[in-house]
Amino acid sequence: MQDEQKHLIDILEKLEEELKKIYWVSEKRTWYILWRYFIAGVARGLGTAVGATIIAALAFYLIGVLASLNLPIISEFLARLVKLTQSRL
Repeated sequence: MQDEQKHLIDILEKLEEELKKIYWVSEKRTWYILWRYFIAGVARGLGTAVGATIIAALAFYLIGVLASLNLPIISEFLARLVKLTQSRL
């Protein structure tokens, strides 16, 4: 039991040291951290935009393929979709 407690105390002390380092970095290098968060946000936004563009392109490609098959149900749906979009513009 004593060994487990000593081991846990050692782990907590190491964790405390790491947290102190993180706090020091956040206090002394504020602009560096803000810059990193800014770059991370830009990367997330760019990734989201690229991903949405790829998914939309695949959806439009699939709709084009389905339209070229000239299936009755899908053709009616696409015709209604085109009319709806034209009336909204």
